Amino acid sequence: MSDLNAFCSKLINRFPGTSVIVADRDGFVLAKAIDTNTMEEKAIENSLLSTFSLATDQASKLRAGKNKSIVSYFDDKVVFHLNVNNVIVSILGDSDLNVGVLLGAQDEIVRSLTALSNSIQDVHDI
Repeated sequence: MSDLNAFCSKLINRFPGTSVIVADRDGFVLAKAIDTNTMEEKAIENSLLSTFSLATDQASKLRAGKNKSIVSYFDDKVVFHLNVNNVIVSILGDSDLNVGVLLGAQDEIVRSLTALSNSIQDVHDI
């Protein structure tokens, strides 16, 4: 898992002021990197992570294809959730976070996590 933690750290270095949490569909945290200046760790709990999994499943039923991501805007925060099959990447930032840059990076993030997602799928299939 140290590689996964290093991946999260690279993301917060690439997107300053953010915190990153990688979890499975049930909300179990696999890795995280928390910006020490913002201490976002308390902002995302396991219930929020698993709720995103349900929301993305429902959004996929809109007959517009499989849902890839959901962006939630709050008064002072933005939460970007990215669905990589069985892996959920959550990136938290301040309300001025450039979400367009995150959306532009999502294909790269998906490629980086595809092997992990496939491994989790293999375990679920057993």
